[in-house]
Amino acid sequence: MPTALIALLFTALGQTTTPAIPDAWQPLLLPGQLDVVFTMYSYPGDLEGLKALVEAMEREKLGNGFDPGPAAHANSAEMLAYLGTLGWPLVAYPGYPGFQIEGGVCFLTDEDEVAIQGFEAGGAFNAIQLGEWGYYFHNLSMNEGYWRAQFGDRFDEFKHEMKPEGLAGYDVMPKSKQEAYGVLRDYFLTRQRAMRGRNLSVTGHSHYEAYAAEWGAKLIGLEVGENIAFAQSKFAFSRGASRQWGIPWTVQVSPWMHGAVTTAGPLRMENGGARGLDAGHSLSFYTRMWLHAWFAGAAMVTPENSIAIFFEPGEPKWRLTSHAARAKEVFAFMRNHDRGVPYTPIAVVLDHYAGYNGFMAKPWGILEPTAGDVEITDLFEEQLFPGTDLFHAPPVEPGNTEAGYLRPTPFGESFDVLLSTAPAKVLGNYPVILLAGDMDFDALFVARLFDALRSGSTLLLHPRHVEALGDDFARLSGTGDVEVLEVWEHPETGRPAAIANGRLTALVEELMPIAVTGDPIQYQVNRNGAGWVVELVNNEGVIKTKDKPAIVEPEKMATVRLTPRFAFAEVRRWTVGGSTPLEADEAIVVPAGETVYVEFVVESP
Repeated sequence: MPTALIALLFTALGQTTTPAIPDAWQPLLLPGQLDVVFTMYSYPGDLEGLKALVEAMEREKLGNGFDPGPAAHANSAEMLAYLGTLGWPLVAYPGYPGFQIEGGVCFLTDEDEVAIQGFEAGGAFNAIQLGEWGYYFHNLSMNEGYWRAQFGDRFDEFKHEMKPEGLAGYDVMPKSKQEAYGVLRDYFLTRQRAMRGRNLSVTGHSHYEAYAAEWGAKLIGLEVGENIAFAQSKFAFSRGASRQWGIPWTVQVSPWMHGAVTTAGPLRMENGGARGLDAGHSLSFYTRMWLHAWFAGAAMVTPENSIAIFFEPGEPKWRLTSHAARAKEVFAFMRNHDRGVPYTPIAVVLDHYAGYNGFMAKPWGILEPTAGDVEITDLFEEQLFPGTDLFHAPPVEPGNTEAGYLRPTPFGESFDVLLSTAPAKVLGNYPVILLAGDMDFDALFVARLFDALRSGSTLLLHPRHVEALGDDFARLSGTGDVEVLEVWEHPETGRPAAIANGRLTALVEELMPIAVTGDPIQYQVNRNGAGWVVELVNNEGVIKTKDKPAIVEPEKMATVRLTPRFAFAEVRRWTVGGSTPLEADEAIVVPAGETVYVEFVVESP
């Protein structure tokens, strides 16, 4: 059937106009940048070596930033000044041990500050990484091995800073979520002061992205890959925090996998673990994760350990590996296409003090979950992003370590996560606001809900929330569209859910401009300058363990159909350098372990 007739048919079937995209949803870039940054991880330790690496990156079009680059230390002044002339962003580690430790020796000195200002003189953005601070707080702050590795012969001088065993980083058991929040806040702000307000927050084994933004981080950073679970919900948390607080977010993809790590060279055992291009995660996984981070709205994508992965060992230097060749393609793909704006019409709103932590399976890493807390866990881990819990659930595919890192999304990547402190103008940008878990309906939050309802948002409440609201429920209902959800028990958990799966299905059918049907697949829909783009990620068909090459099962392709609910002029499949036309009614086949982007052009170019 000709494209024009297909377009007319869709127009006749239903939606003829596309949803409005709030200006505030435009993905935020790093200050001074015009596009997404794709970084090199680490650098040679001398100025001439650094210059040679930069020359290779420019020649090969293999990135436009460093994360990390030279340390935020006076000893790096010459290299920092040179990098400042490039206009590339720079993330640095502190030049002192124990940068996660509240006390200790890691403080930015006046001389260090002068060196960093030498970089900033060129106008480029920089930040100092406070990496995996949530994991440090809960899991390493009492670990003597970690402390000895940081301080060596000076361990006895600092061991009094260690936290008691069994308290997940707290000095005493918190009495409430508010008290736990206060302790984490004080810890984070102590490290902020130590680095003179320059910290970039990176979280991996925690969901504290919104709190880092609230507490003044320059960027919200994620580490994914490694042995880290819940990547997709963490993206929803980070994008929501970026929109709530107006700061960019970034993604660092780690090659570590249970002691193995991807490096250049053949597969081998070295330093107690597997090394080589076939060690750690698969190249398919890196590609899918780099691309999805970009499409999901990240300002910067960091292939961790890339300096040790992208270049062949020996002379001549800077010869590219197969991983580097793929990274070049990914970077070119990012630069050649307008990713647009992630369309996430449903805001999942949690209480300000919820402290959701999937890895620890307890609020703030230590408190016993209430029924409302379990409801939040089930929403993210059983309903929206099922199969991503690598720690507390059986493997989704025994014998395939990588299988649980990215999963099909039954309702699409259609959600952002906000806290109840979100301003009314932020809440009001979402067609649907879903409250989940225990909520404190203080007067300010309720006032913001009034404003969001007046702006046209629909508010979805659990009956428990109705009771907690008291008389405010009637006032909210008289102000706008308020729906009290039916109590629904999830058949697999046997527990009441925040929302029924059937209601989620209806919301997606009502709100999303393109229906995705067929085989299970991970998908996201963005609005760009030409029309709408669908990202289709087939996470099936790649078997990868830490110390063996990936096995691809080509028969595990995914076939889906895309049904726009709007009129369009043409359909295109993106390629690295451009696009190829598709028939409007053509089934989309996504090969095993690959990502496909399909663009529906609303008007002819």
